[in-house]
Amino acid sequence: MKMINKIAVALDGSSSAINATNYAIELAKNVGAKIEIISIIKYSLGNIDAGILPQDIEKENEKQAIKSINKIKNEHKDVLISNFETVGIPEKEIIKQVKIWKVDLLILGHHTHSIIEKLFIKSVEKKLINHIECPILIVPKNYKTYK
Repeated sequence: MKMINKIAVALDGSSSAINATNYAIELAKNVGAKIEIISIIKYSLGNIDAGILPQDIEKENEKQAIKSINKIKNEHKDVLISNFETVGIPEKEIIKQVKIWKVDLLILGHHTHSIIEKLFIKSVEKKLINHIECPILIVPKNYKTYK
C-alpha cells in the first residue's frame, strides 16, 4: 500500500471545506504528510449595471482566500502547508493541480444541495470522482474535529 506523503484539500471558504481542511491537517500530522490547499475562485459575472466588474469580484474573492489560507498556516506552523490559488472552473483546476503536485490523497468537504440542484447540476465531487487518479476522502458537512 502506498504511503500518504502529499494531501491536497480544496478550500472554498464554506464550513464544509473548513471541516475538510481541519481533517486534512490532523491527518497530515498523524502520517507526516505535506498539505497543499487548493483554492479556486469561480469566474464571476459581476454586475456591470451597478459598476461592479467581474475581475473586481474575483480579485476580492482571491484576497479573502489568501487571508483564510494564511490564517490556517499561522495556526498550524507544525505542518508543511503550501497553497495554490487561481480563477477558473473548480473541478478542472483541482484535477490539474492534483496531477501537477502528484497528490496521494484529495480531501473535500461535502456540500449539500437542494433537490433542484441535485437534478440539474452535477456536484464538483461527482465530476472529480471520474477524473482524479488518487483516492478522494469526502468529509461530511457536520463533521467536527475533536482534540
